[in-house]
Amino acid sequence: MPDNTSPPSDARADTNAAADRSEPTAAGAAETRHAPITVLQVEPDARSAELLEAFAARLTDRVRVRSVGRFADALDAVETGVEVDGERVAVDCVVTEQRLPDGDGVDLTERLREAGRGVPVVFHTTCPGEEREAAAFGAGADAYFEKGSERGRFDAILDRIRALVDERREREVTTGAGAASSTRASGASGETLRSEE
Repeated sequence: MPDNTSPPSDARADTNAAADRSEPTAAGAAETRHAPITVLQVEPDARSAELLEAFAARLTDRVRVRSVGRFADALDAVETGVEVDGERVAVDCVVTEQRLPDGDGVDLTERLREAGRGVPVVFHTTCPGEEREAAAFGAGADAYFEKGSERGRFDAILDRIRALVDERREREVTTGAGAASSTRASGASGETLRSEE
């Protein structure tokens, strides 16, 4: 009967190779917690656009907000990136109003999802109501905030943006690791599942 076990030195080499493959994944996941986040705000009202930009600048140095006022401009910016400090960078998250001059936030979210854009979408809107909120989530939105004047609202939005982008980046790092992790399985909607072992 043939012996199919590896000699002890080969087993150690396999273990070391697996550890080497997992280190960049852990380091990459940790880096995502500190990397800058570029937010595209789709807001036709200039005063509302200024508020999110101002709160982001004051509350965190990680979140950089760039604003456009139209549906078409938003699609273009997600496709080509936005300018930050003289450099064109990818959009990490979209924050949109529901009412736009040339469309609406639900349609924008649907278009982004149809185009395969996995960028998180957060609604910050003057449109209250469970039906509108349900329509936004049905289109693929990740969060829904009604506009309000209290400061805590902007803290909550920025916290949610950071969580969504960090989660997406960590998932991309983990997925990019290939066969290094045997506990991963593909779930519905491209979701990454990890075992509890």
